[in-house]
Amino acid sequence: MTTSTRSTLNLSALAGFSTLRQISTLIWLGFLLTSLVACSQTGQTDVAKRKLRLSVGEIKEVSLPRQGDGSQELIGTSDNQEVVEVSRQQLAPAVDTLKRDNSGPAIFQIKGVTVGTANVVFSTKPINQTGSGQPVRTYVVQVTAK
Repeated sequence: MTTSTRSTLNLSALAGFSTLRQISTLIWLGFLLTSLVACSQTGQTDVAKRKLRLSVGEIKEVSLPRQGDGSQELIGTSDNQEVVEVSRQQLAPAVDTLKRDNSGPAIFQIKGVTVGTANVVFSTKPINQTGSGQPVRTYVVQVTAK
């Protein structure tokens, strides 16, 4: 009778260890799943944020390489247009030609409007498609007083 009591105690101790191990495994799987979901929702896992500092009224130009086939458009947006304006520099074609040359980089202008901080995201998307597109480059722009 003594031997059966010892074996029951040993089995119950092992059962507790097994349950603890299962709980630990579930916690790690939950953490891994949460991390993967967070990365996929941001959509910016490989786009590093660059810092840019401007004073009010200052304009900086940012150039980005274009896609060669012309099926993608490049868009620049600011999450706070009261602080930063983003515009695209449009160069007129030469007077004697009607064709635009899209072989060079796309040039955007970032202008500091008021003191504050804004995120500026440059993204590509197929022409005439809705949505924000795929981020290419991101800037955290800090605008300071002159």
